[in-house]
Amino acid sequence: MVQEYGLFIGGKWKKSEGKRFETINPATGEVLATFPSATKEELGDAVRAAKGAFERWRKTPAPRRGEILLEAARIFRRKKEELGRIVTTEMGKVIAEGRGDVQE
Repeated sequence: MVQEYGLFIGGKWKKSEGKRFETINPATGEVLATFPSATKEELGDAVRAAKGAFERWRKTPAPRRGEILLEAARIFRRKKEELGRIVTTEMGKVIAEGRGDVQE
């Protein structure tokens, strides 16, 4: 089953009016997922949301930002195998190479 993604803007998934493009497994030719190309208006919404998020991040004390980044690193380490498999599927790499890409 092909996964259909939307746009993640302002902390929420949104459907897009833009054209869609496909991600294909180069090893099998199978379509893995489709993604939207944002419209000009959607891009503007994303930029405004990003600017707002940056302002909130700037005002977050450095020790708290460090805690957030450490937690993100823990999540990535915990999901390392899953992420390695995704890299393998999307890039047509052998699993050891996909795992290595995630490790870096």
